[in-house]
Amino acid sequence: MANPSPAAGTFPTLELNESSVFVLRKGSAIVGQAIRVQPKSTIPTKKVARLGDTTKKVSYQPTESSVAIEIYTEKDPDQLALILAGTLKPGGGWAGTEKLFLNPTITAYDLTVDQYNAASGTNDTLVGVWTMKNFKPTSLDLNVQSDNPATITINGEMEDFYLTPQTGAN
Repeated sequence: MANPSPAAGTFPTLELNESSVFVLRKGSAIVGQAIRVQPKSTIPTKKVARLGDTTKKVSYQPTESSVAIEIYTEKDPDQLALILAGTLKPGGGWAGTEKLFLNPTITAYDLTVDQYNAASGTNDTLVGVWTMKNFKPTSLDLNVQSDNPATITINGEMEDFYLTPQTGAN
């Protein structure tokens, strides 16, 4: 078979999204800029065949979504408190008796990532909002290295994951 030779103008122009700023939020509270937010949605499949069949049918299961969020271990653990415990830092500051830990009883909440086009260097425009619906932390990893800043990776499960493009965004 010969390679297809599309007519001129068939392919859209490739535009890379290099200069983006991503802001992590819990509700209206800004968590900050995470080092890495890596959501993943998959549709598990199962191949089913009857006895004697030479072909299999594919059964599609409900979508499963998870995320890995990496943040720095800053002096003030307010980001960790927002993501892990789902709570804001107390108004008067930390009392020193709080315990921020992986808690299976916290209520699931929505996390969002606002994506801004920062290519102009002057006016950042909102491109869209990634939503992680009903997020709940499931694992906590502390990474301490002598030659790098310490980081915390929080993995979690969520009900749904989707992008809502900004109206009029190009």
